[in-house]
Amino acid sequence: MKPNLLFGLLAFLVLCPVAARADEAKPVDRIALARSIKDLTGKHDTMRGITWYKHAAAPKYDNTNTFYLYFGITDDQMLTPLRLKITYSSGSWLFVQSVWGKADGKKIDLPQVSETIMGWERDNSGGKIWEWSDASVETAAEIAAVRQISTSKETIVRFEGRQYYGDRTLTAAQLLALRETISAYQLISAKPWQ
Repeated sequence: MKPNLLFGLLAFLVLCPVAARADEAKPVDRIALARSIKDLTGKHDTMRGITWYKHAAAPKYDNTNTFYLYFGITDDQMLTPLRLKITYSSGSWLFVQSVWGKADGKKIDLPQVSETIMGWERDNSGGKIWEWSDASVETAAEIAAVRQISTSKETIVRFEGRQYYGDRTLTAAQLLALRETISAYQLISAKPWQ
């Protein structure tokens, strides 16, 4: 992580007091937090006034098969909800309409873009296509689904297209990145993600 991004995140933590609930026994463990943010990279969007953080293992570009969580901190120190970015990349279009998975054999409905007319977004270049969804993970069912995937031994994601489908197995590195991003988010927000 670049020093200025690390400084910005640490400044957020120091300057923004966390209101502890009466039932919380201890404050946020700043040492554990500092250890967790080393696995995050940040990119500041000056025009929107937000720094987006994702795991260092997440691809730099989204024109590959991706499955990762990320979040933002605004310039006025507001924490965004976690977001799930899912990308299907191939040499052939699926025209993805929905995605779901199986985590250790159990069916999981995944958070995905559905509020737009076209749903999933698409792009292509150099004979390669990619289709993606970028959705916030906020409801109890969405959070439970992502948590279940993050702790699974094996998760297979199915991309359902208009006529065909494509399956991708999440790697151990992707599952670890999900868990570490959730841990960092919980430490920054000073509460469990639920």
